[in-house]
Amino acid sequence: MESELIKQMILRGTSPFDLTEFDQWVNDATRKDIESLLKENNNVFGLKMWTWEKIPAERLDGICNFGVNLIFKKEDEEKVDILIEEYKQGKKKEIDIVDDLFKLAVYDCLWV
Repeated sequence: MESELIKQMILRGTSPFDLTEFDQWVNDATRKDIESLLKENNNVFGLKMWTWEKIPAERLDGICNFGVNLIFKKEDEEKVDILIEEYKQGKKKEIDIVDDLFKLAVYDCLWV
């Protein structure tokens, strides 16, 4: 999948470190990337960090800003559940759960 977000950043000569809340195009590009991902394979689910809300694929299309943080393959749902449970039990620190989930995700959302 060619990322609309990366394409727009290159076009604008910017990086994630330069973005502000006024860069609405980032949210639009993130949403377009999610739509492209769903067209390729809708056998995915989203996760909202820290509330641990799982979002089914059918609710990801057109999702609002900050409505999802990470998207995973449906086949990795059990791995995600295990990681979250380990965190809740105190077996993982915040940095570890973030690292592990981001490594497993097929897409991490960038919202501003």
